[in-house]
Amino acid sequence: MTWNGFPLQKYLERIGLSLPPGADEQGLQRLHSCQAFSIPFENLDIHLGRSISLEPPDLAAKILERNRGGYCFELNGIFLLALEALEFTARPCAARVLYRPEGPGPRTHEAIIVTIDGRNWLADVGFGGPGLRLPLRMVQDQIQEQYGERYRLKRDRDFGIVLQKESGNEFLNLYAFNDSELTLAVDLEMANHYTSTWPSSVFRLHRMCSLARPWGRVTLSDMELTTYRDGQSVSRTLPAGPAYVAAISEHFGIDLDAKYEEFIPLETSGARTA
Repeated sequence: MTWNGFPLQKYLERIGLSLPPGADEQGLQRLHSCQAFSIPFENLDIHLGRSISLEPPDLAAKILERNRGGYCFELNGIFLLALEALEFTARPCAARVLYRPEGPGPRTHEAIIVTIDGRNWLADVGFGGPGLRLPLRMVQDQIQEQYGERYRLKRDRDFGIVLQKESGNEFLNLYAFNDSELTLAVDLEMANHYTSTWPSSVFRLHRMCSLARPWGRVTLSDMELTTYRDGQSVSRTLPAGPAYVAAISEHFGIDLDAKYEEFIPLETSGARTA
């Protein structure tokens, strides 16, 4: 995905950078963390009955002009456009989500592989709660720590490369991908359509917001707002109505151009209500 008209300066302002970083390892790390801490993961448009467009001008209008976030295809989509505008060598990679209680899912996640000086990095600013804050060097069986969290990449005979995150005394599988396989825009378009419209998709069943912080993360799952800070969590149930929309603005910086009453009721999707 390329777009010569990408508004790079507007993107840099959105993530809090005054100058563009260099197309090197330090630049990638800075760009990645700045977006992760500035642009929230969220699927609220789906619950407002709106379609999800991956067209570059639509991504820029939503995320950069309307001060919104998005889910993986949108967040990594805008990140890939920025990488290309900054002359990084980067490509999208379709991934199979393994972080599911019912077992492996289809390839409904987008990650990015960035090549710098012949070395590959896994970049991903769109996995939500357990996701990366910094890119990972694509080396196997090496634990990499970032902001107090530990990740590693493992080779699996069936699934290819698996991203894992430490949880307690074990490493949990997040998703798997094949770094040698070509992912086209049409593959992402199909996965985006399935993820946002399939009635049993988790993104249709639950409202989600998540924003990483250096000290932890803030998340919204339906009506439950949780702050994770330095290994501790505090949760509270939000009331329906204007206070819910106000909390979304306060904690995630989302300028939601809708009233609470415009959300599709959670009851109709089988999701948990307040």
